Amino acid sequence: MSAQAVIDSLEFARTEQELRGNLPASSLARLQDFLYDSAGSIEFTVKGCHDAEKRPLLALHISGLLHLRCQRCLERLDYPLRLSNALLLARRDENLDGTVADPAAIDYVEASTALDVAGLIEDEILLGLPFSPRHEEEGTCSNRTKGTERGGGKPGAFAPLAGLKKI
Repeated sequence: MSAQAVIDSLEFARTEQELRGNLPASSLARLQDFLYDSAGSIEFTVKGCHDAEKRPLLALHISGLLHLRCQRCLERLDYPLRLSNALLLARRDENLDGTVADPAAIDYVEASTALDVAGLIEDEILLGLPFSPRHEEEGTCSNRTKGTERGGGKPGAFAPLAGLKKI
């Protein structure tokens, strides 16, 4: 998908259309603060369908590889992205009070005649990212931090303060 895709979400679901595409990670502006670098791309599929109650849905499947910043060592963390979600299309005047209170209820978005697909994909990615991404305990991160904690045997910067504490 090179051009920005805009769909009429209710018509898209009613006619059970499908849209596949690829977005470069660099094109998702709100995602940039979470990335180590802007390399990588996101593949997605948006499919219009209906649930058992004949309500319009958008089924999303998103995959790719993002480079996040590890919150332990601040280095690059390869994060395989695999997201699937179904979003109920709700009209502005629909009463969804019972749905909002139920945490097990299906997610929903407001139906629109001009729904920005890239924005929808970016929203789902942002909601699906880990709060504090880190390397595995036994992985690359722990090996890097072991040698850098005390500078490879040198006393730490606050070692003189520890001596004052004993007085």
